[in-house]
Parts: sequence; C-alpha cells; structure tokens
Amino acid sequence: MQARLARTIDLNFLGTALVLAAIGCMLIYSSTYFSDPGLNLLHKQFLWIGIGIALMVIFLIVDYHVLFDIAPILYAIGMLLLLYLIVWGEATRHHKSWIHIGSLQFQPSEFMKVFTALMLARFFDSNDRAYLNLRSFVVAVGFVLAPMALILLQPDFGTAASFTPLLFVAMFFGGIRWRVWVAMVLIGVMVLPLAWFFFLKPYQKERIVVFLNPERDPRGSGFQVMQAKIAIGSGGIHGKGFKQGTQAKYGYLPVSHTDFIFSVLGEEWGFIGVIIVLSLYLFLVVQALTFAKNARDRGGTFLVVCLTCFFIFHVLINVSMQIGVLPTTGIPLPLISYGGSQAMTNFIAIGLILNVDMRRFVNT
Repeated sequence: MQARLARTIDLNFLGTALVLAAIGCMLIYSSTYFSDPGLNLLHKQFLWIGIGIALMVIFLIVDYHVLFDIAPILYAIGMLLLLYLIVWGEATRHHKSWIHIGSLQFQPSEFMKVFTALMLARFFDSNDRAYLNLRSFVVAVGFVLAPMALILLQPDFGTAASFTPLLFVAMFFGGIRWRVWVAMVLIGVMVLPLAWFFFLKPYQKERIVVFLNPERDPRGSGFQVMQAKIAIGSGGIHGKGFKQGTQAKYGYLPVSHTDFIFSVLGEEWGFIGVIIVLSLYLFLVVQALTFAKNARDRGGTFLVVCLTCFFIFHVLINVSMQIGVLPTTGIPLPLISYGGSQAMTNFIAIGLILNVDMRRFVNT
C-alpha cells in the first residue's frame, strides 16, 4: 500500500518546493558572504532544511486521518509551549518568541500554525453542515483566537497576524450567513481605533506612521523600507549578478537574509529573477488548490486550504512590505528566508499537502 501511494506523489509540486529552498540557500549565501565569512548561517540553514525534509517525510507517510486523531494532543502541546514562553521565556529583541535549548532555539508559534490547521481540519471533517451554527462558529474561531492571543502577549504582532487566514478559511469555507459577515465587518471597523490606542505598542505605531511616510525618519524607522526599495529598484531587468548586491554587501540592508531577503533577490536577480520566483510560488498555490479540490473528504480539503493560505499570506505580506505597500512586519518569505522554525514548518506543510493528494484514491 505504501509503495503504491509513493508512486502517486506529485513530484512537480515537491520539486518546486525544493527549488525554492535551493534558491533561498543561494540568496542566504550571497547576502551573508561578506558579513559571515565562515558561512555559519548557511550551514545552519542546510541543517534546518535537512531536518525539515525528514519531518516532511514523516508527515507524508502517516495518514492525515491519524494526524487528525492526535491533533488535540499536538494543539495542547503547542498551547503549553506558548504559555511557557509568556511565563518563563527569555526576551529576544523585546519578544518572548523563542525557546532556547543550549545553542539552539526554536519558535513554537511557527509549529502552532500547523497544529491549528490540523485542529480546524479535524473539526470540519466531522461537521458537514452547509452553514455554521453559533456554537460551531464559536468553537472554530476559538481554535484560532486562542494561540493568536498568547502570541500577542509575547508580543509578536506579525506572527499573530499570520493566523488570520485561518479565520477567513473557517468563516468562508465553513459557511456563515451574510448577516454575520456584515456584523463582523462593522465590529472590525469599530475596534480599529481601540486597537490603535490600547493594543498597539509604540514601535508598532511607529511602523505604521513610517509606512505612510518613510521619509519622516530616513535614518531610523524608515531606513529598512527605503533601503529595500533602493535594492529592488537598482536591480533593473537582469539584476547586478550573484554576490554583487551592494545593499546587502555593505550592510545597508538590515536582516537581509531573513525578512528582507526578497530585496536581495530583486537587486541581484532583477525583474526576471523576481518573476521566476513568484511564478514558482504561484505554481505551488495553484497545484495545492487543485489538490484541495480533488481531496477525498472535507477534512483533507480544509487542511490543504488552510496550509495554502499560510503560503499566500506570507508571500503577499513579505513582498508588500518591501515595496512599501504594507507596514514592516517580521514575516519571512516561505522556503527562502533564513530560519530554522519556519523552514521546518514549511516542509511539514508541504508534506501534509502531498499527504492529502496521494491518498485521494484510497477508500475511506
């Protein structure tokens, strides 16, 4: 049975994910070549990708219905880790987002994205109503809001915001009546002013103000956005060439190997390179949505849609913030940005998407 299933793995989808990871390694090497001559960051990324591929294989082999059965356990573990961070976590750059184990560290909120997606898919797998009733609606939204609240307490607004696609998946695909949509939009409009005065931290407000006017503080809060625009714009059509990007090379572009790696891509690979990478992402998304359409049950469809929405959200937000369309947030570029937790989470998501696809012909 496993051998027969293995032959149904979509190698184009898997290969595209691996190509994006390889491009990420090239960009990390290029952006850190002068600041990290020992290539320690690149070697770590190789390690994270290797671990991520191993986890991908595990989440590919185990039937996703078995994962549905243990989803509450995984979700509970993730919530406990988030609570641990709030109570005993060490602050790193004003955020309690990382658990340190010796020289290694990992970010539980990244793994919580997958665990929450599994919980939602499990819930909708057993709920086949055309419209959600009030109880089902509260339960589904509660699965998402609970980890979001704990992540906001770290505080990490960017990561918490990345859970919002799950809310839209739960409401749109789960089915709610138009009156509920209208009420939620009105509540959102009313809550926005309260969020500005009571929830946003001063540095978060500053990011929004700088987004509206980057020239307000060109050497401070607006520095990253302005340098990112310079890097992308200076790449032109063909780019400056591999390891020839001056913004990253001379340190003008902060965190160029993580959140702002798209700027390195634009500067060194130019418009052509950007189109190629975005096309690869588009192929992943379209193929994943095809898998969701052909899934054998409702739970599989919801799982793939949830994970695909994560990819769409991360790509849109990361690219938009670097061209000045949205405020700066700490959201990495999937499969490309440096980072252990996000690399492993991305490959787990790839494994789960392939898991649903290759079992579409198996009898329930």
